[in-house]
Amino acid sequence: MSIKKWAIPLFTVAGLLVVVAWMAGVFTSQVSPELLTRPAEKVLNSYTVKYITKPILESIPAGIKAREATLLSSQILARIEKIHVRAGENVVKGQLLVTLESEGLKAQLAQAMAMVDASQALLTEAKTSFERAQTLKEKGLVSQSELDNAVTYFRRYGSELVAAKQRKQAAQTALEYSKITSPFSGVVVERSAEPGNMASPGQLLLSLYDPLTLQIEADVRESLAIQLHIGRKITVKVDSLGKEINGTIVEIVPAADPNARSFLVKAGIEFDPVLRPGMFARMLIEDGTKTVLSVPVDYVKSFGQLDMVWLLKEGNLSRRFVRLGKSQLDQVEIVTGLNSGDTLALSAN
Repeated sequence: MSIKKWAIPLFTVAGLLVVVAWMAGVFTSQVSPELLTRPAEKVLNSYTVKYITKPILESIPAGIKAREATLLSSQILARIEKIHVRAGENVVKGQLLVTLESEGLKAQLAQAMAMVDASQALLTEAKTSFERAQTLKEKGLVSQSELDNAVTYFRRYGSELVAAKQRKQAAQTALEYSKITSPFSGVVVERSAEPGNMASPGQLLLSLYDPLTLQIEADVRESLAIQLHIGRKITVKVDSLGKEINGTIVEIVPAADPNARSFLVKAGIEFDPVLRPGMFARMLIEDGTKTVLSVPVDYVKSFGQLDMVWLLKEGNLSRRFVRLGKSQLDQVEIVTGLNSGDTLALSAN
């Protein structure tokens, strides 16, 4: 009984020691630390940091607008019979866009033409009477009062004929107003009415613009605007498209906005089918130069709000956290963290 009493605790302690030894790795093969070597960093490319002089580009919010744009409305009061286009359609100069009801206008024109014919007939009769009275007066067969009456009727019917022709011209013009055509080739922006609506003078029916006349407009601060001139080349950036296009200043409004202290500057751009009026853009205008440390953006790695580069020194790579400034094209400005002459690398790892 005494042997059994001491055997159980001994076996228990021995088992615990074996478990501890196994967890400590006594029964597994181990390799000494000096046998493992750290794989060498594979450098793909390197760049030597240095000061560069680059232009200072001021980014000015701007908008795309069409130089040739128009709002079409009716010049007469009439009901809309048909609108032949919808928003987004291309139109050519002279194309019929809107047709207004014209039956009443046609009747007015026919009435005016009949009045012209009647006035012409009365004038012809009055002229004949005047010539007859003049001949008889020379022979002494009629009195002077009869001749005067003939002259009066001749002049009266002549004036009535002129008035009838004017009414006919007005009726023709009103009939022409019943058909609204495109003043230039362009694109329909908005359709503000539908067939059956009553069109009144000045009421907006359609709006058009010419895509070949798109330009950039921006309010430029006074100190920068006075340095600009017509014909100067600038860069225009359209953020939504991720594109940069070339522009040329074509107009500087010669009066400043007293509230914003700025001048309206307009720049012409090349035709691009993806551009639309109203899109947001930026004018990039050069305003002097500055000397900065600048590196390619590919050498900068971002981790959340931290920016880091690989610094190559004596064949070894080390991390260096940096503070970035403005970026331009494929370069980014280094505010702090690097010095001129430092070598950066791209690591394969």
